[in-house]
Order: sequence, then C-alpha cells, then structure tokens
Amino acid sequence: MANDKHAMSNEPHDPLTDVRKGLGLLFRAARTAARKLPTKDLEEAVVTSAREVGRAIENVATTIEREVFGKNSPRPPGAPPREPKSGEGDKDEPKPPPK
Repeated sequence: MANDKHAMSNEPHDPLTDVRKGLGLLFRAARTAARKLPTKDLEEAVVTSAREVGRAIENVATTIEREVFGKNSPRPPGAPPREPKSGEGDKDEPKPPPK
C-alpha cells in the first residue's frame, strides 16, 4: 500500500474507491484460497452454501418487510413467537403462584 495516496494524508477517502479496492482484495483472496482447496465434493459445498445464502437473504427480506414496511408476513415454521404488543401482556406483571 506504499503507492496509496490517501494512506499518509488527512484527505477524505472516496467511499466508492474504498469499496472497489476492498472488493477487489476480497475476490483476489477468495480466488487464491479456491485454488488451494481440494475440488472433491465441491458441487455439494456450493449447493449447500447457495442454499444458506438464499435463506439468509429471505430472512433479511422478511425482517425488512416487517420492520420497515410494517407488514406482518407469515412466519416460517419453527420461527420464535412474536413479542406481545404493548398492552397485550406486561412482562412486569407477577405470575400467579402454582397450585
């Protein structure tokens, strides 16, 4: 990074240039690591990874839809229960004693 003109100055960084350089470094590192990985079972790993990325994107989209747009989309099976809205049940209320 000796030729980076922003490294030793107090000038503001250009965010797009920083992102471009950062992504370039990430892709270069990924390409280098991929060359060193064994290719056995690679297809299975790619399919599994793509499936997990898809799930993550779906979760982000659902959360954005719920939090930003206020839509109550149906929860996927096995999702944790929603928090009760204010007035539905206070957490500070004492529970009745067991009989």
